[in-house]
Amino acid sequence: MEIITNRRKATLVATLILTVLFAYLFWRTVSFSPPVLPGYPGDSFFPRLILGFGLIWCALLLYTSIFARTTGVEDDEKEVNFPTAPVALIGVYVLVFVNVLPIIGFELCSFILMFLLLITRWHGELKNRIIKVSLVSLATTVVCYVCFVLLLNVSFPLLFLPNYINF
Repeated sequence: MEIITNRRKATLVATLILTVLFAYLFWRTVSFSPPVLPGYPGDSFFPRLILGFGLIWCALLLYTSIFARTTGVEDDEKEVNFPTAPVALIGVYVLVFVNVLPIIGFELCSFILMFLLLITRWHGELKNRIIKVSLVSLATTVVCYVCFVLLLNVSFPLLFLPNYINF
């Protein structure tokens, strides 16, 4: 099923949904632990920074969508197709990822998520597609592991990779 609407309405609805989501997540950062040391920003600093930045962009987009007049009126009236089934499927993938992550670990969970997201979008013969998507998914998992776990010391629920490497 697809929803067909004009571009201006689609932009408004998507921006309003994102604004509500960002505001809710910003509110959830209140429950994060307070700073341990004086001068330490605390656990909520970076999430609030990112969400605040997203809220600023949503506010700017809402302002331009509602109040600003565009010269290309025909551009705003163009129809856009919103494929609801693929978007809902991605939402289900992400929810399953979040809930299965503590059980099967970051490595397998992120590999499977990337594989599922890419396999339907990659073109070509099935065998070649599976090989290429597997390699990209593996590379993405390794890069995320190195960046977050090894370099930034973020604690992930790892199944078989080490939490740190001593040099």
